[in-house]
Amino acid sequence: MDIDAENSRHRIVMGEIEALRVKRQQKLADRPHPSLKRFTQQELNDEAFPSYKNLLVGRTRRIPARQTIINIAEYLECTSDERNDLLLAAGYLPIRTELEGRSLERALEWAQQTMRSIPFPAMIVAHTQDIQGLNEPFRHLFDIPLDRSYDGLLNRIDFHFNSGLPIRPRSTFDKASTEQWEEHAINWIHAFKREHMLSRYDAWYQKLLDKVQKYNVDEVLNVPDAEPKMDHTQTILARMESSGELVPIRYRQVSISAGSRLYPQIVVFLPVDAAARTVFENLGCPADCSFV
Repeated sequence: MDIDAENSRHRIVMGEIEALRVKRQQKLADRPHPSLKRFTQQELNDEAFPSYKNLLVGRTRRIPARQTIINIAEYLECTSDERNDLLLAAGYLPIRTELEGRSLERALEWAQQTMRSIPFPAMIVAHTQDIQGLNEPFRHLFDIPLDRSYDGLLNRIDFHFNSGLPIRPRSTFDKASTEQWEEHAINWIHAFKREHMLSRYDAWYQKLLDKVQKYNVDEVLNVPDAEPKMDHTQTILARMESSGELVPIRYRQVSISAGSRLYPQIVVFLPVDAAARTVFENLGCPADCSFV
């Protein structure tokens, strides 16, 4: 790279970093940072890049390594778009965490086609945890109303926590089922946070956490992350078609994704015990469910 090009790249990168740093600092005028960050040049130097001051005053014009740029973006609490703009300014490839545009449309089309061939209850979940589709066995298993007023609740968070939908009350009918429900919620939320670590400052991610907090489940959010338990079995009261009686059944979930991206994914629900297999058979699932 020639001197002029190097100087130009240096100015662009420093301009991007400083613009983000000042933007974060200005927000502190309204509300102090929870971790008492000050977003000063010295703090950035100390916390993210020990040579930042040298870069700032021009002692060096060498563009930091890609991982260093990512570390600076983390310190600055960048959204996915801001981090990618910073990477591009430094001459590095962006990080594409989620599908978008036509690629997302094709993935959703694949998911819809695939779900139609699955003879078990299933739903399609986007990275925002919005439910992009569900089949009739799913709707019948969990008694999801056809009322259009519930369309705004088509999100995995609502499905799990909203007591106005049948899933939560039918999954917490005694002490054991309640503990299992809480454990599943804790494991899921921690797994979600790990999966989307690079997106945690994005608007959609913050909106999802706000949705969780709306349900007053701080005891779930505040449990320290730990190694998840391997038993993914869940229990719910399901309706026996022959008698109309609600009986406890045990089921598990498996997820299917297209390509290398985790989302969109198809979440399939499979029976675990004899009572569940009977209920699933009544939903039109294969009579011999023992192979699952």
